[in-house]
Amino acid sequence: MELKNIPSMTELLKSNEFSTLDINLDILKKIINIELKSYREKIQKNSDLKVSITELKNQILMTCESILNAEGKIVINGTGVVLHTNLGRSPIPKDISKNVFDLISNYSDLEINIKQKKRNSRISKTSELLKLLTGCESSGVFNNGAMALVVCLSALGKNKEILVSRSESIEIGGGFRIPEIIKMSGQKIIDIGTTNKTYLRDYENNITEKTIAILKVHKSNYKIDGFTSEVGINELSNLGKKFNIPVIHDIGSGNFMNSVDFDLPYEPKISESVDEGADITLFSGDKLLGGPQCGIIVGKKNYIEKINKSPLARASRVDKLNLYILNSILIKYLSNDPKNKLSSWELINLKQKDLEKRGKKILQKLPSNFFSLEKTSSTVGGGTFPEANLDSIAVVMHQEKLIMKLETFLLNLKTPILGKIENGMLMLDLRTIFPEYDSYLIENLNNFFNNDSF
Repeated sequence: MELKNIPSMTELLKSNEFSTLDINLDILKKIINIELKSYREKIQKNSDLKVSITELKNQILMTCESILNAEGKIVINGTGVVLHTNLGRSPIPKDISKNVFDLISNYSDLEINIKQKKRNSRISKTSELLKLLTGCESSGVFNNGAMALVVCLSALGKNKEILVSRSESIEIGGGFRIPEIIKMSGQKIIDIGTTNKTYLRDYENNITEKTIAILKVHKSNYKIDGFTSEVGINELSNLGKKFNIPVIHDIGSGNFMNSVDFDLPYEPKISESVDEGADITLFSGDKLLGGPQCGIIVGKKNYIEKINKSPLARASRVDKLNLYILNSILIKYLSNDPKNKLSSWELINLKQKDLEKRGKKILQKLPSNFFSLEKTSSTVGGGTFPEANLDSIAVVMHQEKLIMKLETFLLNLKTPILGKIENGMLMLDLRTIFPEYDSYLIENLNNFFNNDSF
């Protein structure tokens, strides 16, 4: 096809294919122009390329549909990663989602005490819940964990020094590193100790008139074994009191549960950080806590008030939607058995034998010459428990020649199904697939064999 044969904008706009699109005409023109430009470039690079007008129109339609569906879609997670960063991390319990829908569709008591007819802080309810759950004096909530640390450190002063053990001067995810966050907050990092060993004297010997805080960062996403030594919060707290310097504990993933009860390695609870003497404790809301994206700070009232009065605190405060969800999640932790009320902990707590029973029921409705059940390992994810695995069960496509075709088919469904490829097999880990989608899974695995691509 020569360049002159490519249809014009006017011709394309007259096409019946675009008449049903609910899209502004000027926007449609922009999309068509982009696709026409791309089309011409392809032909200029390869003069022998044969492309049809139908393909061009289909590409325009696909682009339009992609833009109109940009609000996001449900994805079925068969990867076995409970807190999957690319899939929104912690799933929110459905009863909370329904309640939040009513809240955001109406006016609410976000910043008002109805009974007293007075304006209130938007986090007043959250603060009361966090006091009960952690034993803290006060709290603040910001839009994510990294920003919470920036607000915290910047509120303590400018051009001061923060003491951090070299083993804790880490990258926390997404390319964000503790030294860069400290620099962004207007402070200077002072690395102390060595990569594998840091002693209390290393902190004390580096305290000067410029030292504004001691920062301890929990190693949640990695582990150092062997010839090691680190200083606990208790010892740091005593040192901080001696020199009147606050001890800040970035605990990473917010945890209220006893992880050992779930056959996982020990992970410190937020209340333990407070009890052991941390003046300020920071943690995320969307990991082990099981809530929305946010960065939470709890601690001594005098420090938290200073943080909450910072100009950056206003600029990075949590929005009402995430705050409503956070409050609802925290209320669930007040119950006798929160693990059965929080989606992420429910998934973590699933037993392999129960997943196997469920898998056998699914397998009975699939062609046995293509699918089987296999033992596999799930992970918690979200930068937590890096070396821990959860025994799980997966529905497996064991025909190697069909794996890529099936994966493509599942990814292109209206509600996509994501799996993992291990040992030459496409595995759909049942731990992270909610049982309500079993019928959908069965239907589409069977539909695959009736699809043209098969």
